[in-house]
Formats: sequence, structure tokens, C-alpha cells
Amino acid sequence: MINLQQSSVAKAFWHYTLPSIAALMVSGTYQIVDGIFVGHFIGGDGLAAISLAWPFVGVLLAFGMMVGMGAGAHASLKMGAGQRLQANGYLMHALLLLLVIGLPLGLLLHFLSPNFLHLQGAEGGAYTQGTRYLYWMMIGAPVVLGSIALPLLVRNAGAPRLATIAMAIGALGNIALDALFIGYFQLGLQGAAFATLLGELSSVMICLSYLLSRRSHLPLSWSTFSWKIQPIIDILKTGLSSMLMYLYISFSIVLHNMLLLHYGQAIHVAAYSIAGYLITFYYLMAEGTAGGMQPLSSFYYGANLKNRVKASYKIACLFTLGSGILFVLAIQWSPEFFAQFFIAQDDQTLLTTTTWAMRLFLCAMFLDGFLILTATWFQSLGLGNKATFITMSNMLIQIPFLLVLPKFWGLNGMWLAVPLSNICLSLVVSYMLLKQWQALDHSTQEQ
Repeated sequence: MINLQQSSVAKAFWHYTLPSIAALMVSGTYQIVDGIFVGHFIGGDGLAAISLAWPFVGVLLAFGMMVGMGAGAHASLKMGAGQRLQANGYLMHALLLLLVIGLPLGLLLHFLSPNFLHLQGAEGGAYTQGTRYLYWMMIGAPVVLGSIALPLLVRNAGAPRLATIAMAIGALGNIALDALFIGYFQLGLQGAAFATLLGELSSVMICLSYLLSRRSHLPLSWSTFSWKIQPIIDILKTGLSSMLMYLYISFSIVLHNMLLLHYGQAIHVAAYSIAGYLITFYYLMAEGTAGGMQPLSSFYYGANLKNRVKASYKIACLFTLGSGILFVLAIQWSPEFFAQFFIAQDDQTLLTTTTWAMRLFLCAMFLDGFLILTATWFQSLGLGNKATFITMSNMLIQIPFLLVLPKFWGLNGMWLAVPLSNICLSLVVSYMLLKQWQALDHSTQEQ
């Protein structure tokens, strides 16, 4: 385990961040491969069904992220302060919360899923495929929660590489099972759900076996554990902004689906789904960078190493913005190159629709990375209110743009609503960041 007080910030940052990025990029890759299989073997209805069904899966991921990030941040803060027993307690409470939340949440969403699809305007093949997908994903709700929360706990327990390996094994298994269930057995989106759940289950089992073993840097001990309300409040409060990030994604997808079906048709939802796969790839890379930065910032802040708190954010921000800008330039240069992976050769109408949508919808994608990273940084310092403000604002500011712009610009207004809202919010968040930076400058200097 790397010594965070003696190692350079850059070395510690890459030690934690590279495995985190690798894990989530692998996760992004398997989601993209999911889309490729769906696009080629099921077609536009399948892509539209994924977009219509995914927001409910996003709700599960949101609760898993809340527990994982909330418990992970407090565990790292306690480790930085030398309080290992308290750090252990946060991990124990997190495991129990995953069980308490997972089953009832999955059952609730299962019963609500048909009405949810109808609410968005789903019909025909998109509705049929969507209900089959959600049926199995909701049954496997505890696995979905654990697949996102447990790697975060393992990373904060001092084993970032193992967290990466666990997620990579799950992702590779998912890809192989996609080929089997979707390509060979022709099971449609039901096969996609089987592949996802079995892949995630393998990741969950690897993480659990580590956390419950003596190999862990924070081995869990049931003999010293006692259920307390305060750690739960801490976890939920600190992790709230991370939950809202995923709820924001689900909310945004629902709103886009409804308005695209109002101003356009199912082909535009399919185009949005393809653009969503690409932005998810970058989003997860930014999330991976934030996930690698978070244990460092929390540890440094707990150890009163304020200059290192700032340095860890600087490195993360430069990397996130730089990679995001390069990705945007590549998409603007040749959107057809990216779109064709998801579209059958004979579907030129969907290809034309998707390339235009990508140029507009993804033009300010790098600002999503900035917002994710900054919210996580505030969260890592225990400033959950500021992190929650960023996430809630990201959700709410889109509504007027999505409702107003299409009235003047039609579908082009739909595609430009998110980029323009992100520009406005980024100006506000930059001011918040500047004020926090100045507060760190005036606080206790690094020893």
C-alpha cells in the first residue's frame, strides 16, 4: 500500500487513478459493446428500448453510488486521521445498507416499470423489448447496486488494482455473454440483461471475498461491529451528491425520450441512445478520474495537507478537460466513424440522423467531466452540500433549455439544450471552485 504522506502527489494520483479509470473505461467499453450488439442484432427498436429502460437501471446505480462514495469518502477521511477502527465501521455499515436497500428497491421498480415505459411514450417493439430487459434487471437489483458500490469500497480499503481487476473480469464476462445470448441464442434485450447481471455478479463476488478476508488493508470484523445511526447518516449525506449524479442522468434521459418522441419519432430516440453510449464512455472516464482523486483528497484533507488537496484536483482537472476536448474534436471531425459501429450498413436514415445529433449534442461534452470532477472534489472534503448543489443544478438547469429551445429550433434545440445548460452551470461552478481555493489558501498550511 502506497504511503500517501511520503509519496509525491503525482505518483499517488496515478497509483489510484489509473486503476480507477481502467476499471470504469472497461465498464464503458462493455456498455458500448452492448450497444453494438443491440444495434446490429435487434436494430433501432432495441436501441430505443435501451434508452427508454435505462433510467430505471440508473436509479439502482444511483443508490449503489451513494453508498459506495459516501462510505468510501468517510473511510478514507478516518484513515487519514489514523482512526482505522472507525474507517472499518463505515465499510461494515455500507455492506448492510446495500442489502437493506437492494431488494425492496428492485421490487418497487419492477412493479412500476410498465407504467414508466408508457409514460415516456414507448410502444410497439421498443415497449416489448424494454419490459423484458427491465424484468430481469430489477430482479437482479442487489447485484446491480453491489457492482458499483463494492469496487469503490475495495479502492478505499487500499486495493485499487483489485477493484480494477474485479470490474474488468465482470466487463469481459459481459462482452462474452453478449455474443452468446444476443448473437448466438438471439434472446434480444433479455439476453443483454442476462449478460450484464452475470458479469456484474462475478465482480461482486471478487470484491466481497477481498473485503471479508484477512488480505484486506481494512479487514472487516463482525465481532467489533455495532449498528449505529450516525455512520449511516454520514454515508447517505456525503453520498447524496453521487446518487443525484446518476438520478440526473436518468432524469435527463427520460426528459429527452419524451420530448424526442413528441418532436420527432423513435429513430431520434435511437440516435440519442447511440450518442448516449459515447458520452457514457467519457462520463465513466471522468468518473474514474474523480474516483481515483477522491481517496487522495479525503486523506490529504483529513491529514491537514491542504497544498496536496489542491494539487490532486489540479492534476485530475487537467487530465479530464484535456481528454474531453480531444474526444469532442474527434467526434466533430468524423461522427460517421463512431456512429457506424452501432448501425447496420443498410440503415442510412439512422446513420444520417445520428451523425447530425452527435455533432450538436456532444459539442460541450468535456464540461460534463469538469462538473463531475468538481462535485466529487467537494464531496471528498466533506462538503456534501456544495456537491449536491452542483448535481441538483445540473439537473434543474436543463429543464428550461429542453422546454424552450425546441419551440424555436425544433429537434436542433433538443440536441443543443444540454451543451448550452452545461456552459451556464460551469460558470457558476468555476466561481464556487475559486472561493473554495481561496479558503484553502487561508487555512492551515501543509506541515
